[in-house]
Amino acid sequence: MAKRQKINNQPIDKTELVWPGKRKEVERVELPFQTIETINLPRGVRQDELFGRDVQKGWKNRLIWGDNLLIMGSLLKEFAGKINLIYIDPPFFTGTDQKIVVKAGENVSITKKPSMVEEYAYRNIWKKGTASYFQWLNDRFTLMRELLADKGIIFIRHDQYWSHYVKVIADEVFGKSNFQNEIVVKRIYKNVTQQGKISIPLATDSLFVYFKTEQTTYHDIYRQLSQTRESYWRAIDDSSGIRRPPERTIFGKVYYPPAGKHFKFSQENIDQMFDEGRIRINPKTERPQYLVGEAEEIVLNSNWTDISGYSFTTGYPTENAESLLERVIKAGSQENDLVVDFFCGSGTTGAVADRLRRRWIMCDLGRFAIHTSRKRLLDMSAKPFVVQNLGKYERHRWVKLNGRYTNYIKFILELYHAEPVEGFENLHGKKDKAFVRIGAVDAPVTLSEIREALSECKENKIKSLDVLGWEWEMGLHDLVKEEAERYGVKLSTFQIPREVMELNVSDPKLKEDIHFYELAYLEVEPKVKGKRATITLKDFIIPNPELLPEEVKDKVKNWSDFIDYWAVDWMFNQHEEETEEDDTFHNMNQQYRTRKEPKLGLSMYYEYKKAGKYNVLVKVIDIFGNDTTKLIQVKV
Repeated sequence: MAKRQKINNQPIDKTELVWPGKRKEVERVELPFQTIETINLPRGVRQDELFGRDVQKGWKNRLIWGDNLLIMGSLLKEFAGKINLIYIDPPFFTGTDQKIVVKAGENVSITKKPSMVEEYAYRNIWKKGTASYFQWLNDRFTLMRELLADKGIIFIRHDQYWSHYVKVIADEVFGKSNFQNEIVVKRIYKNVTQQGKISIPLATDSLFVYFKTEQTTYHDIYRQLSQTRESYWRAIDDSSGIRRPPERTIFGKVYYPPAGKHFKFSQENIDQMFDEGRIRINPKTERPQYLVGEAEEIVLNSNWTDISGYSFTTGYPTENAESLLERVIKAGSQENDLVVDFFCGSGTTGAVADRLRRRWIMCDLGRFAIHTSRKRLLDMSAKPFVVQNLGKYERHRWVKLNGRYTNYIKFILELYHAEPVEGFENLHGKKDKAFVRIGAVDAPVTLSEIREALSECKENKIKSLDVLGWEWEMGLHDLVKEEAERYGVKLSTFQIPREVMELNVSDPKLKEDIHFYELAYLEVEPKVKGKRATITLKDFIIPNPELLPEEVKDKVKNWSDFIDYWAVDWMFNQHEEETEEDDTFHNMNQQYRTRKEPKLGLSMYYEYKKAGKYNVLVKVIDIFGNDTTKLIQVKV
């Protein structure tokens, strides 16, 4: 319920939405980011050469995978009070259809459902009904306000079912006096998901606009009128609402608009119109006017239904239209400003911000959303950006928060349906005939630790070993298979899924939903001629074929159909000068499928400048967004 607060029995301008168990304090968690990929940054090129000297030294745009509440908390130390524009299109309601159609190869379509981590996360949003959703929004709005600059602005998109509640929460967090307007955005019937029986077809969404403070500047957006009309003089200072700065200089004199009004045009546009002879001072009213001609451009009001709010270029179900984001970004920012989207989906915000020469940060919980955004940015030759997550730090926090640090091994063994064993240094459990080793929660599984486990297996005449890990040393996959053969042990490597961190341990059903998939198998063929090295993909075995519907399995004929994207770092961990990102995959070449170009090239080459031995890391991302790496060495 909403309540009106009073002081000395007099109402004040503050409305609060109250719900059961409402918390006012928001957890602020600061975790370091892990950079897992650097894209579109040529080696040896400085950042300021690409972004301009006005941008902070070393700046890279950022695409971040993970829970946006943790991401916001982790951004606070660096970006509190520094973000110029935030645009968000959060999940609307539980009935939204989030299925995505992906291509397997050139001709086969597969309907991809949300991952378990997405299912669990969004299920948690609603676990206590509307109260959960309100708290979920309130927490995020609070951190967004802290991240916004004093001159910052936020656009919040929502639908007809919940927008009224969203506005009350936003009024409370951002201040009712900072609410500027509700912009009406056109929907497309394809996007409409109806709840229950409704007699009036849906046509629009709401876009709420809030300033951080009265220092915020909104840049007017113009559109050209389609109809022609005879020329006439019209007042230039009669647009409703206040803009800053309010004054304009005309004929060398400073003019202010009437109370509650603002000038239709910026000073720059007025100067241009003055040079064109389209500005005058009315001889009777002594107010400035402009000449309206056949191609009049008018200031866009709160009705944005002349353009579509959604688009369908990527196949992502909630893809925002670029025309919409172009208006938002132009209205709320200037060149080199920082634009952020905490629910980026298909990456429209970053794509448009990049084109308009803004810096950007985007994040999403869905792995496939991050992959879709990465391909979209690559397709437009975006400025350099990094792909990041909170990775090991998020897991480390999870085990400490849940008191599982001491019984972490036992918990993972239980999920894997294995029994604990004692008396071993490197082995933790047993499942059927195979012994089990579990990787650390805050570090990747390395070749050396697998060797130690294999050695202990050989000493104890153990013939089968399963290794479970969260992350893996780059290029480890095939090396460990070869190592295991030397020890006479059958080795299987399994991925611990991120969904484990979302589990309610008291719910046995959720435990049954957890699956540990074997790592994919990737085979590549290197060829060297002179100083040119060529890498060709030769085979790929997907680790989780059970994700495929039965009707699709027979249609997919080639192993390459399961590959959506692959990239190569031709000098992995081999920089001339050591940097903090030596172990980061540096995307130097890539091939990927798009709707327009579904065919995937299976070979790439690179011309080395110097003779020598080079580490080459190949990364493959399958049609479900999972990645596999292979490390080889070439001599040129």
